[in-house]
Amino acid sequence: MTYADFQRDIRGVLWLSFTIFLGVSLFSYHPKDPSMLFWTNASIHNLFGFLGSTVAYMLYKMFGLFSWVFVLMAGNLSYKTFRSQQVAFDFKLAFLYLSLSVILCSLSQAHFMDSIFYKNIVVGGAVGSFVVNSLIKTLNWWGLVISLWAGLFIVTLGLTKKSLKHLSGILWKGVTFIFSKTFFQTVFLPLRWTKIVCLFFLLKARALWKTGSTQISSLSAKELEEDANDEQLEEEGEEEEEEEGEEEEEEWEEESEGDDEVLVAKPSKKKRKVKMKVSVKRKLGHWTLPKISILSDPPLIREKVTPAEIKEKAALLKQKLEQFNVSGEIVNALPGPAVTLFEFKPNINVRVSRITDLADDLSLALSSESVRIIAPIPGRNVVGIETSNVSRETVYLKDIVADKKFWTEDSYLPISLGRDVGGFPNTVDLRKIPHMLVAGSTGSGKSVFTVSTLCSFIFRHTPDSLKLILVDPKQVDLTIFDDIPHLLTPVIRDPKKAVRVLNWAIKEMEKRYRSMSQFNARGLDAFNSHVKKFSEKQILKHFEFNQDCAKRESYYYEEQPYIVIVVEEFADLMAVDKSNVEQAVVRLAQMARACGIHLILAMQSPRKDVVTGLIKTNIPGRVSFKVASKTDSRIILDEGGAERLLTRGDMLFLAPGISKPKRYHGPWLPDEDISKLINFWKNQGDPLYDEKAMQFLNGKSEEHKEGFSMGDADEQDERYEEILQAVSSMKMVSASLLQRKFRLGYPRAARMIELFEQAGIVGPPQGSKPRQVLANNPDAEA
Repeated sequence: MTYADFQRDIRGVLWLSFTIFLGVSLFSYHPKDPSMLFWTNASIHNLFGFLGSTVAYMLYKMFGLFSWVFVLMAGNLSYKTFRSQQVAFDFKLAFLYLSLSVILCSLSQAHFMDSIFYKNIVVGGAVGSFVVNSLIKTLNWWGLVISLWAGLFIVTLGLTKKSLKHLSGILWKGVTFIFSKTFFQTVFLPLRWTKIVCLFFLLKARALWKTGSTQISSLSAKELEEDANDEQLEEEGEEEEEEEGEEEEEEWEEESEGDDEVLVAKPSKKKRKVKMKVSVKRKLGHWTLPKISILSDPPLIREKVTPAEIKEKAALLKQKLEQFNVSGEIVNALPGPAVTLFEFKPNINVRVSRITDLADDLSLALSSESVRIIAPIPGRNVVGIETSNVSRETVYLKDIVADKKFWTEDSYLPISLGRDVGGFPNTVDLRKIPHMLVAGSTGSGKSVFTVSTLCSFIFRHTPDSLKLILVDPKQVDLTIFDDIPHLLTPVIRDPKKAVRVLNWAIKEMEKRYRSMSQFNARGLDAFNSHVKKFSEKQILKHFEFNQDCAKRESYYYEEQPYIVIVVEEFADLMAVDKSNVEQAVVRLAQMARACGIHLILAMQSPRKDVVTGLIKTNIPGRVSFKVASKTDSRIILDEGGAERLLTRGDMLFLAPGISKPKRYHGPWLPDEDISKLINFWKNQGDPLYDEKAMQFLNGKSEEHKEGFSMGDADEQDERYEEILQAVSSMKMVSASLLQRKFRLGYPRAARMIELFEQAGIVGPPQGSKPRQVLANNPDAEA
């Protein structure tokens, strides 16, 4: 054997070894394996250890599924080295394979932009994403795809060293053979008996392909999230074979220490909900809903409380309770993102009140930031003891938005509550609440919750189906939503203008009720379904009728959107005009639900003069973050507990039909994601502000100028002249005098006095004394 042969064999063995190394590393890749670029304490599953994990991680991140092209290249080089006397590295061939990988990555990314495949692998990798994002703005999608296919043909010609004519001939022969009589007689007919078997395997393969790919990539990280120390990882493919409609269940892990047993409930190993189990139509009219990929992916590994920590805390909790002569058993533990709920079953002779008084002592014993006691858990014979976790898990809005429940009809106006104490995502429909009070001190997460709620709305709705009115006296949190097409008015910063827009909302409510009455509809959905069927002739008929009738008799005959009014600091509005604001809010809360108008009122401190009894009675939905005192908690929730919450999104939610508030950890999203979502909508169009709402906002509405409010315009218009004639004959007048003489409510009587002052009929206020009626009043003389 010559020295050249020796060199060739050595080079061939090295290339073959490298091929095996690449192939096995990629095949045994696991997304939770530690690497040089992604370090965790988890055990390594890759067959080539830490080096194999690092190489596989880098290749999959860069080139996605087409990392296997490099295995093909290395194998080809190994084969050619063994067969050839050439020992030099073929740079031309390597360049062609690299180009092939880049083009395939880009093509797949262009066709499957939101796809994440088996083992959390982005189909085109970072290379495909970079090429597509760089060229799609210049070439558009069709230009990009045509250019990539042209490049693919060129690289194929270079690799095969065949002419385009020769390759086309081979392709044409294959196509003609498939459709020929020979193929039918020699291939198709003999395989007739395997039809059922083939059909079965095709359906099975189709199901596996669907579970392997996904259209929404947000839950990819969450679905792969497991305990970092857990070495018994199940294959992802086996998890994905569960049926689509199967409900999530809880796995119970039983751990024992001595004679005590604690059941630690974990969220089950779930299916990849990231692929969106409900059909979502993104193109609605001339609007397009945003893709879930617009939000950043949450981290793959998150800090979680371990079963060992839960078991240790359960033993300590039981020991401390026994020191206070409270005997019983801890029967269950539910670890959540921020707190762990221990279910304690007291003995028969133990009074519940003895447990509720131990919150501070238990907090000290467990070294917990906060302990909240639920005595008892509604419908159960156990007491709930919630303790804060040492390490808190951040809940991302992307996890909630990608959940199936977010897109169902039962969550048409979705409010993302976050995750409950068991770690399960939860969404509630604003239509069922139907109005909501939100309270929380500085740093509690109230503003983040308000912003995430608005982001949830615009993720689900186009401007045709949802309109927003945003009031932000602080001019900080909601101003970022200015100029999105969902707005009915610009973001309102002046509390006085906010009072006017509430009066407009009442007028809008009354018009919607007239419209629903016109077509015998019992709600906004029924009304929209009815008018949607109108022909052009019917629409023209209603248009002509509305042109002829008076303004206060007009009605809608086209589909109307839902309207959500969000006030960031409700206390500022109450400070400006408490009586009118309270009346407007109460009337909207009482009547606006059926016509599709909903209120979300947020405040830092739920004082009694802000959250009055009337407002609390008519707004049953409550969300409370951490508040300053137990008194504030009782005002917002009608019970204590909110003062013991944690900060940064820890909240209690109370809805109609729920006797006790439920605890959730609210979602969070980065400022960059908020900006991307808002810019996505801004790029689709400018807002079309409502003309009448703008007139009310600027004080130019005829009804506003005349001082009409609360929908009593007709009655006030009739009595204005009557009261004016009576006042003109008096020397002094006051609101209480008008109340007694004309049987008016105080707000209306006070409003009359203000109107008379604006018209120059009565003088300015003189403290508690009646006002002077000015002499030579032209209206009185008339």
